[in-house]
Amino acid sequence: MTDTIVADGFAFPEGPCFDANGVLYLVEMAGGAVSRIIDGRKEIVVSTGGAPNGAAFGPDGLLYFCNNGGHWPAAESTGNEHGLGGLQAAIQRITADGAVEDVVTEIDGTPLNSPNDICFDDAGGFWFTDPRWAPRRDDLSIDMSRVAAGDLGYVDSSGVARRIVTRILFPNGVAVSEDGSRLYVDETATGNVYEFPIDGPGELGDPVLYASLGADAVPDGMAFDVRGRLYVASHGSGRVFVLEDGEVVEEILFDDPEITNVCFGGEGNRTMFVTQCTRGAVARVEREVPGMVLFPAR
Repeated sequence: MTDTIVADGFAFPEGPCFDANGVLYLVEMAGGAVSRIIDGRKEIVVSTGGAPNGAAFGPDGLLYFCNNGGHWPAAESTGNEHGLGGLQAAIQRITADGAVEDVVTEIDGTPLNSPNDICFDDAGGFWFTDPRWAPRRDDLSIDMSRVAAGDLGYVDSSGVARRIVTRILFPNGVAVSEDGSRLYVDETATGNVYEFPIDGPGELGDPVLYASLGADAVPDGMAFDVRGRLYVASHGSGRVFVLEDGEVVEEILFDDPEITNVCFGGEGNRTMFVTQCTRGAVARVEREVPGMVLFPAR
């Protein structure tokens, strides 16, 4: 399909999300910044350093984001330069006066690996994925066949952080269902999407395999619509997979193969926005079914 570009000029964009005023924010992994789009133009909100990744607004109205410590794959929007890590990984937020502060850097004395994505629940806590980046080949490309298991964590409304699951091969996108009863996590190294029953804040039952998109799908960020269908960005295929009851019911194809994340916004929450890393852009597509309203906005 031919998509509509909202704005460009971003260095490996990720983490799209809307504030309470309908302004679209996103992060630039290779730019070390949180930016927003005003009148179709990029505006840097704050320089973060590292490599900011998934982002979400919390119940306090502040923007929370994962900083993976300087990792990103080379893309046209990064000048084909790789981010090789080596910096402190953290969950961070932007304070009311515009400063960047750490929320979580370690759990039980063990530093975070490379936080990737984040979503809030209706209890005021948030889930986050914390993969271990795979080793690099001689050409600095990522060897996903050698990736080690990463973590799924939870931070409750009082700020207490815990590791909940520690066996996912590059946990990436994470999303809570509209009724708050289920958590979805994609496993980038295998192409699988897992469903966990939520038994309480930070409490999960045993996972089931919700969908298997194939190792080449490289599932990334996710979002729900109001019908409970899960939209999964496929990094490398230029697709957003639409899943219903674990089955692919639609594939939305974009011009840019490097789709990283997806969110809903606009009038009636009927516009889907995707971040694209070859172009370094945000694109939009109008949808008949509105996106799910995220928990802090309720």
